[in-house]
Amino acid sequence: MQWQHPSDQKPSAGPPAVTSFTGCEPAIPLFMETQVKRLMSRFSLSYLRDDTCVEYFLQDVRNRNLVSMNLVLSHDRFAGGLYVSKFYPQLFLTPDHRFLSAACFYLMVHHSAGVFGLADHCRVSLETDTSVFEEFYSRLPEFHFRIAYHRPGRRVCLYGSYQQLPIDAAIIHENRKMFL
Repeated sequence: MQWQHPSDQKPSAGPPAVTSFTGCEPAIPLFMETQVKRLMSRFSLSYLRDDTCVEYFLQDVRNRNLVSMNLVLSHDRFAGGLYVSKFYPQLFLTPDHRFLSAACFYLMVHHSAGVFGLADHCRVSLETDTSVFEEFYSRLPEFHFRIAYHRPGRRVCLYGSYQQLPIDAAIIHENRKMFL
């Protein structure tokens, strides 16, 4: 990644970029760690693994209501990375939700990379609407998402890389029962 002067960067509604002392990488671990702690203080994340697929379940810790179960990541053995099959956490329906979807996404990828034994900076890919890329995925500096190619119907295929941060994924527990 090449360093850019802050005035050269495009504005974003995301967290302010902080440059580390090296001037090369944004210092994002503290921001993401803070958001993961916020997420996990209000929600619990569990998972079920079926071979190369992991489905995540997000529950409200106060009332145990299921917030979302449309959270699926797959191990892409050919690319040596992860494919995000479904990510609709519906956290926007909860109060004080800003940055929680980003924390949920990072935590799921972080956990899945560990489950499948993938290396730091492994490939992460997905398909989404152009508007979702512009409003969400393009603003996740931990992943450096880029458009691989455009699809019909204002859809895009994205690729990026997972950046391992010192966040404990042990807070995600295996779900021993099906919700369905």
